[in-house]
Amino acid sequence: MKGKTMWILLAILALPILEILLFVQFGPSLGVLGTLGEILATGALGVLLIRLEPHRNAEQLRVALAQEQSPASPLAHSALRLFAGILLVLPGFFTDAVGLLLLLPPVRTVLLSRFFETLRDTHLRAESTVIDGEYETAEPDRPARQKQIERAHTPAREQPQKRD
Repeated sequence: MKGKTMWILLAILALPILEILLFVQFGPSLGVLGTLGEILATGALGVLLIRLEPHRNAEQLRVALAQEQSPASPLAHSALRLFAGILLVLPGFFTDAVGLLLLLPPVRTVLLSRFFETLRDTHLRAESTVIDGEYETAEPDRPARQKQIERAHTPAREQPQKRD
């Protein structure tokens, strides 16, 4: 688990550096107005997605439950669309590109199928090592220790005295 956490932290720290490098690379070709226009347009699209997704999600859940289907797929697609909206709100070319890719249903389907496959494999691996059993803790008798305790509690007058 430490390895995954380390990679996530490294990615979070590297993201601003990547975005700055991409602004430096593409900013001059787009110009100031083009760059600002791209940031504002994708930001507005992201806000719109974030505001509309809960309503769309509720409708998809109603349809899935009415057809007696599992709501897992609509919920997962909705979560990825919401994440795409968050990425679009963040300024930067990389986050915008990833956010726009997540809006494409085939991309979401591939990501979710891999995620659910990994989840299933992990669950199956975890179940395969379970061993059911019972145990009882038993304390062994310690006679040597008992003798030491008896000597320590013997009154002083009963103990033999040393002779000079």
